[in-house]
Amino acid sequence: MLYDRPNLFFKKHGQWAPLFIRLVAGYHLVQGVIDNILSQARMQEFIFFLNAHQFPYPWAAYVSVYAQFISGCLFVLGYYQRIAAAFMVVNFISAILIAHIGDAYSDTFPALFMLAASLSLFFSGAGRLSVDYYRHRMGKHRKSSLF
Repeated sequence: MLYDRPNLFFKKHGQWAPLFIRLVAGYHLVQGVIDNILSQARMQEFIFFLNAHQFPYPWAAYVSVYAQFISGCLFVLGYYQRIAAAFMVVNFISAILIAHIGDAYSDTFPALFMLAASLSLFFSGAGRLSVDYYRHRMGKHRKSSLF
């Protein structure tokens, strides 16, 4: 009985859990690429970095940077969460394969964390305090109020 009380609390409020991952991961994504968006010199450094790792497509730097920025904003809002998370899963698997194979664990950890956070958000969804939750609730309300 004593054990059931905390479980009831966590069961009732478990939908809030993705919020904390969304805020940290979203902020990290935006903070990590804003300099590339605001400075062409920083973007060129990223293109050079990819070239140094035998990745010959300069346009991929732009795709990665803008995908991270947009996904970071969507993570914070909890808007189109699973789509944004799917893009980040692909992005961070690519980052690990292109730039972090053979790196020390401590150097790979940020990419691994972002991959884990993206997978978590992909499977859990945005949670209760999110635009997705609000849109889903309003969609149900509208459908039920029509009939």
